[in-house]
Amino acid sequence: MSTKKSKKLFRAIGEIDDKMLLKADQVQIGSKKKKSGYFWFYGIAACIAAAAGIGVYQTQFSGSIVSPPSSSGETGISVSGSQAPSISSEIPSVNELPTITPWQTYQFRGEGFEGYVLTDISELKSAAPWTEDAELKTLPVFHNVYATTAQYPEDIRKREHLPLLEGKRATVEEMEALARSIADGFGVAVESVKVDPTEEYLAAVKEKLEKVGDALSEEDTLPTRVTLICSGDIEIMADTALEARIEFKTPVSLPAEYQFNDHSSYEEMAAAGEYLVKEYERLLHMEKPVLNVTGGDRNIYGEQSFTCYVYEGAGDLIQQMLNYHFNTVRFSPDDDGKLWLIDFTNYDLSEKLGDYPILTLEDARSKLIEGKYITSSSTKFPGQEYIAKSELIYMGSGDITIMPYYRFYVDISMDETWKLPDIDNNAVIPEGKTLKRYTAYYVPAVQEEYIKDMPAWDGNFNS
Repeated sequence: MSTKKSKKLFRAIGEIDDKMLLKADQVQIGSKKKKSGYFWFYGIAACIAAAAGIGVYQTQFSGSIVSPPSSSGETGISVSGSQAPSISSEIPSVNELPTITPWQTYQFRGEGFEGYVLTDISELKSAAPWTEDAELKTLPVFHNVYATTAQYPEDIRKREHLPLLEGKRATVEEMEALARSIADGFGVAVESVKVDPTEEYLAAVKEKLEKVGDALSEEDTLPTRVTLICSGDIEIMADTALEARIEFKTPVSLPAEYQFNDHSSYEEMAAAGEYLVKEYERLLHMEKPVLNVTGGDRNIYGEQSFTCYVYEGAGDLIQQMLNYHFNTVRFSPDDDGKLWLIDFTNYDLSEKLGDYPILTLEDARSKLIEGKYITSSSTKFPGQEYIAKSELIYMGSGDITIMPYYRFYVDISMDETWKLPDIDNNAVIPEGKTLKRYTAYYVPAVQEEYIKDMPAWDGNFNS
C-alpha cells in the first residue's frame, strides 16, 4: 500500500481513538504530559465538512450509516444500548419548546480555518435540496444521542458549559449484525470476525503505560469497531455509532470511459457517480437516490477536487434536507482511480427537541451584517457586498444539539491575513481567471428567543 493511501486510510478509519493516540504518544516520547492538555474547543471544520458533504476526516468513519433492510422490510437495525439522557429536565422553554444552546460541542479537536480557493463561488458544487426561494417556517432540532462528554474533566465541562453525557454506543452484537446485513446484501461470505481493540493490542498498550505510571481506563478497553473479513478480498466495518464501510482491499476498476479520482472534473465525477449508483443500487436501499457531487476547492496546483455522495431524495423538502446531511452513501477512489471505499450514513435523529420557528434568509442576512455570526475566520465580516452565496444547512454530528444554520460564503480576498497560497507555475487555472479566497459565516437559523448562551467566536482554535 502506498504511503499516501495508508495515510488516507488512517485518517478515514481512525485505527486508534484520539485518547489512545495521546497516550501512545506520551509513552513514545518517554515523558508524561499533563492530562489537562486536551484539544481546544471545537473541531469546526470536521462538523462543517460533514454538514456540507466535504471530506474532512473524523476520528472514526465519515458520517454514520445506512443499514440494508431487515427481513421484515424495515430499514436499519434498532439499538438497545443505553439511551442518551436528556440534557436537563430544568431547561427553560419558550412556547413549550426548550431553549437550545448552539455549538455546544463534545469534540475538542482543532481542525483549522474553513477557507476555499476558487476562481468564483460558482465552482463550489453540491446538490443540496434547499434553494433561496424555499418558504420554510419551522425546522426540527435534535439532541445528538451519540454525544459523550464523560471523557472530559469536570473543570473543562464547566468552562465549556457542557453537561455530563454518556451517549449511546452500539454493542459488539449490534455492530456485527449490521456488518453482516451489508455482507448479505452484497452477496459476500464472512470468513472471519475481528473486534477492535484486540486483546493483544490492549495488552501492549497497558504494558507501555504501566512503565510511565499510567493505566488504561475502562473506556479505553471498550469495543470500538467490528470488522468482517469477507470473500472477494473485502472488509466490512461497523462502529459504535453504527457507522459502516465497505473496503475493497483490491480496489475495483471502473470502465475505461470513466475518470474517478481525487482530481476528476465535476463532469467526470458526476458521470462516474451515475455509473456507481447504478452498479451498486442494491446497496443503497433508497427510494429516490440523488447524486451529490460536492466540493470544488482548488489546491496550489489549481486542481479542483470533488467527492461523490448519494442521498435519499424521497419525502418533502425538510426530509430531503435531513437526508442530505444524515442519510447518505459515499463512494471514494484510491490513488489509481479505482473504487476503494463505500461509506454508509444514517444518523440517529430519534431525540427530536421540537419544530422551531426559523429566520427568513433576509433576517439571517441582517443579523450577519449586525455582526451576530459564528465563524472560523479571524476576518471581520467585510460587508454585504462581499456575500457570494447563501445556504441553509444542518450542523452537525459533532454537536450536542443538531440544529440548522444559515451559511454565508464571503469573499475575503481583500484581507492580507489570509493570503492565497503560492500557486505552482504550472497550475491549471482557467484562462483569464484569478483565484479568490472565500470563508464562511454562520447565523443560527432558529429564531433568537429560543437560543440560550449564544457564544462569540474569535476565530482561534488552539490555545
